[in-house]
Amino acid sequence: MTFNSFIDSSSSGANTIEKYRGEIARLPLTMRPALNQQVDGWEDLFPFEQRRTSEFLRGVSLFQPDELDALTHSLREVEAKMDVGHWNFSDSADTMSNASQLARSSYYAEWRREVERVFAAIDKKARESAPTEPSAGRMILLIFPDTLPIASITSRKHWDPRGMEFSIDGDVRRVCELALRGPTGLPALLAAQSKSVRDVASTDCWLIDADAALGAYLKSPEPTPANILQYQELKQFRDQFLAQVNTVPKDIEATDQILAGMRKQNWSDWWPASLAGQDRLRSFVINLFLSGNGALIFSNAFVQWTASEALRRARPRLVVARFGLRSKPKPFTSIAIFENQQKISRLRDVDDPEGSAIDALILAQYVWLSASRYPERDNTCCVCVAESSRNAYVIAPDAKRPSWPKDRPIQPEELCEWMRHSLTE
Repeated sequence: MTFNSFIDSSSSGANTIEKYRGEIARLPLTMRPALNQQVDGWEDLFPFEQRRTSEFLRGVSLFQPDELDALTHSLREVEAKMDVGHWNFSDSADTMSNASQLARSSYYAEWRREVERVFAAIDKKARESAPTEPSAGRMILLIFPDTLPIASITSRKHWDPRGMEFSIDGDVRRVCELALRGPTGLPALLAAQSKSVRDVASTDCWLIDADAALGAYLKSPEPTPANILQYQELKQFRDQFLAQVNTVPKDIEATDQILAGMRKQNWSDWWPASLAGQDRLRSFVINLFLSGNGALIFSNAFVQWTASEALRRARPRLVVARFGLRSKPKPFTSIAIFENQQKISRLRDVDDPEGSAIDALILAQYVWLSASRYPERDNTCCVCVAESSRNAYVIAPDAKRPSWPKDRPIQPEELCEWMRHSLTE
């Protein structure tokens, strides 16, 4: 069975989804929750996720019944020893209750090995007959604005052995403008190069900002397709969402129910106008804020986690992430349980440039480490620009390595021209 005949065997989306459900039902019980959850939320998946799930389920379809029984026999035996059939185990979604029950089992390590073995075998079968796509150029641009006192991007730790640091001559703020604005900006070049529909083109480009500056570069009579998430624009939604998160009880089953309800809740009154009609991006933000990573209360954590999740879920070709200035944590407030410090403390906000700079440097490196986990890393370039110290740190594959002399400052125009070439070639 070919890839297209599997996913396009019916013109009805509902029938295709039912075909997916049928393949999932052939798998052992503990493999079903994540796959069923993806199928149930199909419209909230990014194109990369949809392709990956479709490909995996096509792999399942390639196994004859006796072949699949033989492959999954050991896993089903482990499930029987765990007595999963008598648990309160959801096969429709990944839940905290499911994870808790699995982790408490004395057979957990054995179960994990078997699940990984089965997944790997199915994935291998799917890939053996899947068409290969040419590797496209990818770019990660990380901006440290001049409000962050950064003397050197790699002063604490080198990110990558291929990394090179250059000084920038001229107005360093021009780098961001030249990289984003107009028909020669990276988003416009990427959109022009894309041969796919606008929806797919937008998921290839992400702009993530601790403030609300990046989106302005793309405003025009015909805005460039991009996913734009800006921390300050989300303030009303964040405040409402955080208040509800802090009502979650310390009970696993009740928490599962409340979190499921929050995912389905109508938050329309609190979303910024920039996310109007963008249901998938709204779902992305909700799942991001429910993952307990600090993105709700710290702007730089928001930038890092949004970029990392975008790389994991959408595999975009362009990520532009701008870090920013946060306030000092206030005494006698509970950051650990994500309290809204503006509401719980009457002390005025005080900027923390030094602390923000340390956060940003560490979290920016985490973005690069996230990108390095995936096969696309072999064709990915990373550029970090520190406006306060007027320098840039560049990581690139050997074939795209810039040839500028390290003892000569580079111009913003030079850097952006190199980024254009690296992304589109």
